[in-house]
Amino acid sequence: MSNNKIVLSFKDFSFIYSTDKKKRPSVSDITFNLKEGETLILAGPSGSGKSTICYAMNGIIPWRLKGFMKGDVEIFEKSVWNYNFMELSKMVGLVSQNPLDQLITFTVRDEIAFGLENLKYSEEEIEKRINSIAKFMEIEHLLERNVDQLSGGQQQITILSSFLAMSPKILILDEPIAYLDQHSESLLLDRLKKLKESKEFNLTLIIIEHRLSRIIDFADKIIVLDDNGKIFLNGSISDVINNDFIKFKSSNVRVPWICNVFYNLKSYSKSDFKDFLIPTNFQHLIKLIDDLNYNELQTLNEILIDTEIKPNILQKLENFEKKIEFEELYIETLNKEEKFIENLSSSMKKYQNNEKDFILETIDLSFEYPNTGIKAIKNLSIKIEKGDFIGLIGPNGAGKTTFLYLLANLYEPTSGEILYKGQKLKELKSYDYTKKVGFIFQNPENMIFKSSIKEEILYGPKNFGMLKEIDDNYLTRLINLIGKEDREKNPYNLSWGQKRRLNLSSIFVYNPEIILLDEPFIGQDQKTIDSLIETLFIENKRGKTIIISSHDYHLLLKYTKKIVEINQDGTLKDYDLNGNYFLKHKNLGPIILLDKIKEKLNNRRLNGQKK
Repeated sequence: MSNNKIVLSFKDFSFIYSTDKKKRPSVSDITFNLKEGETLILAGPSGSGKSTICYAMNGIIPWRLKGFMKGDVEIFEKSVWNYNFMELSKMVGLVSQNPLDQLITFTVRDEIAFGLENLKYSEEEIEKRINSIAKFMEIEHLLERNVDQLSGGQQQITILSSFLAMSPKILILDEPIAYLDQHSESLLLDRLKKLKESKEFNLTLIIIEHRLSRIIDFADKIIVLDDNGKIFLNGSISDVINNDFIKFKSSNVRVPWICNVFYNLKSYSKSDFKDFLIPTNFQHLIKLIDDLNYNELQTLNEILIDTEIKPNILQKLENFEKKIEFEELYIETLNKEEKFIENLSSSMKKYQNNEKDFILETIDLSFEYPNTGIKAIKNLSIKIEKGDFIGLIGPNGAGKTTFLYLLANLYEPTSGEILYKGQKLKELKSYDYTKKVGFIFQNPENMIFKSSIKEEILYGPKNFGMLKEIDDNYLTRLINLIGKEDREKNPYNLSWGQKRRLNLSSIFVYNPEIILLDEPFIGQDQKTIDSLIETLFIENKRGKTIIISSHDYHLLLKYTKKIVEINQDGTLKDYDLNGNYFLKHKNLGPIILLDKIKEKLNNRRLNGQKK
C-alpha cells in the first residue's frame, strides 16, 4: 500500500541517443509520478522507449549512456544529476529479462553477497542480510547450490534477492517472466506478490512486460507508450481497463485475454451485464460467469473459441496463395529452385513413394554435453511431416533448445539418427542442408554478425550465392519490418524486439524450407506477434515446416497444430498428432473456462433454464 511520499518523478523528460540533436528522440515529454509502495506496469510497442525510461531511473542515463537530455528525473525529489552513479545503483535496482545476463558468481549465497561486498559491508552484516533475504524469499535450501543448477524461476529469484539485500527503494523488472516455464513463472510471481505486500521493504516496483495477463492484477498503475516514445495512456489499472479499453486495445500492447473476452461479451450483451467491471484476473472471471444467463453463456462460448481457441482471424488466410504479408512487407517465393540432393539413395527413392511425406525424423536421438555428463535429449523418436506446424514445450532445462540445435545440424547427436526426407543428416552436405533451414535463436544477438542492418539481412544470401536475387526494393521492405531505422544503423543499437525482427528478416530473405524458432515471442508487441503468426501461417500453408519452442502456451494453443512435449530429463512426454493437446491437458485458462461454460450450459439445459 502506498503513502503520499513521491519517490520518482519524470518532468518533461526527453532523450536522444546521438550526438546529432536532429535525430528523433527515443522518448519525448515524459511526465509522471510514482509514490512509495506503488507498482507500475510500463508497457508499449517494441522500440517505444521503455528501456530508456528505466535507464534514466537508475543512472545509466546520464552517467553511462550519453546523448541529449531535456527535462529532469527526480528520485526522492532530487535530480539524478545530483546523485553519483553508485548512489543511484544502491537506490534503484534493475533486474534484466534474461537471468543469465546478471548471474556473476557460482553459488546462490555468493550471488546475494556480491553487491554487498562491493559496497564494503562487514562480513557480519552481509551474513545477516543473506539469511534474512533467503528466509523472506523462501530460498534458504538453495543457498549452497550452484547457480547453473537452478531452474529459470530460481535464477530470477536469486537475482531479485541479490538486489533486495542492498535495500533498494525502487526495483525495476524487465520482462521478468519472459524466459520462464509455467512452474518457474508461478514461483516468481508468488514471490513478487509477497514482496509487494511486505511492509518490511515497502518497495516501489516498475515492471516492463508484454504479457500483461500474468501481472496486471497486482499492479496499481499502468503507463503505455506509443511508437514515438510518448505517453499514450497513464492511469490506474481499473480506470484504463474500464474507461479507456478501446484506446488500450489500439495501443499495440498484448491486452490480457481475460479482459478482451469479457469486453467482447459486454459489447454483445443487451442486459444490465454491461455495468459489470472488466475482470483482470482469472478467478474473478470464473466467478462472474455464475451471473450469466443461458444466451450470454452461449455468446461467451463462441467468443472464447473464435478469439482464443481457434482464432477466426486466420480463416481469411486459408486459401491465400500469392503472397505472404508481414505488416507492409510481402515476401515473394524465390524463382530459382536449387538442386539440393543430386543423387538420391535407394532409401530416399523408397521414401518418396511413402504415403506420408516425412521431412524430418529422429530415431532414438540422444545428446550429452561433452565432458559434463549432462544428458539434454534422451531416446527421442518422432516423425515430422512436411507442412507440420508444431509447438515445442517443456520445463526450463528440458532440452528444447538443444533439440532445435540438433534439427538445425548445429549439434551432432551423441547417439541415434536424424533423417531429412529419409536420408541420414550426417550423410548430406552441411552447406546444402543449411540453406534449407532458418533458425531464430532465443537470444537475438547470437545471430547478429554484421555492423549494419543492411549487411545483416544480406549475410545469408551472400553466403548462399543468392545475392543477385535480392533487389533493393525487396531489401527496403525487409528493413521496414524492423521499424523506422536507417539501413546503416548498427544492429546492436536496436531494441530487443527490433533485433528479433531483424533476425526474422535475415531468415525470410533466403526462403528456407524448414523454420525453427526458439522463443520468438519474447520482447514482441501485439502487432508484431500478429504479423509473425500470419506470415508463419501462410508459409505453413505453402508447405513450409515450422517448429516453435515457447513457454507462451497461450499463443501455441491459438496457432499451432501439433504439440511436442519434452520431460525434464529430455525424454518425450507427449506428441499429439491430432491437434488436441490442450484439450487433453486442461491447465490453461481458456480451456478451463471453456469447460466451465460447457458445464453450466449443460446444467441450465437439464434444469430447463434456456433463457
